Amino acid sequence: MRQNEKDIEWFKAVFNDHFEYIRNYLYYLSGNITLAEDLAQDVFLSLWEDHQKIREETIRAYLYTVAKNNYFKHHRRTKISLNFINFHLAGQENESPDFILEIKEFDQQLQRSIGDIPEKTRAIFLMNRIDGLKYAEIADNLKISVKAVEKHMTKALKLLKDKLDRKL
Repeated sequence: MRQNEKDIEWFKAVFNDHFEYIRNYLYYLSGNITLAEDLAQDVFLSLWEDHQKIREETIRAYLYTVAKNNYFKHHRRTKISLNFINFHLAGQENESPDFILEIKEFDQQLQRSIGDIPEKTRAIFLMNRIDGLKYAEIADNLKISVKAVEKHMTKALKLLKDKLDRKL
């Protein structure tokens, strides 16, 4: 196998292993799936351009760092509002209209509350609650301490509890 073919196979493997996590991370930061996919593609374009310089053991850190930097570059240019959860009431036909209205109102309040969480804290919260990543995995991905992840999670939960006036 020629070097270029090896590079292509390596890139495909890295892309398949990491694209979804990078896209989700960018989605959690931005609240916009289209933007997250565009920025994630830019991350992998950067990876391809720099692939000769990157060590195997630093790929994940490289991807998260480039993703974060790309997002903040974009964010500096545009103010983005979070539109994270699309709540579908499929299978709820038998519920009362009052219940459905209450669920929709709670969903809107939850979306606003999640959107009000500071960006880094929101990303960490969603990486844990949506992706199911453990604190140590989040810390490793973002190159911060587990203690910092714990503090961000505590902050996110407190903010949500205060805003929603409910126990989470």
